[in-house]
Amino acid sequence: MAKCPICGHAWTYRQKVLGYALKPRTRTKCPACRAYIEPSTASIIFDYMAIIALAALVFAGIPLMHLPVTTSVMLTGALILIYILVIIPLTVRFKQYDYNIKTPG
Repeated sequence: MAKCPICGHAWTYRQKVLGYALKPRTRTKCPACRAYIEPSTASIIFDYMAIIALAALVFAGIPLMHLPVTTSVMLTGALILIYILVIIPLTVRFKQYDYNIKTPG
């Protein structure tokens, strides 16, 4: 379960889908404490593995099945929905990173 590393707020499934999975950014705000948090390195690795598997299915698996075009498009859409609504929300973990940014002067 995804928790905020600052306040310990446990994100619900709906918050993970609407607040993280559907927004194309690298960091997001915690709904409880409003602090910016980022996905952990393990979350990013799982995300890349899922994207590679999805791309392999869409670009290699589906064409090898020799399905009609409408079926192929529907299957591709279903795979993308599974990725957005299942894979991302169930694998995301958050972490607060300290970048040690030095101020000039």
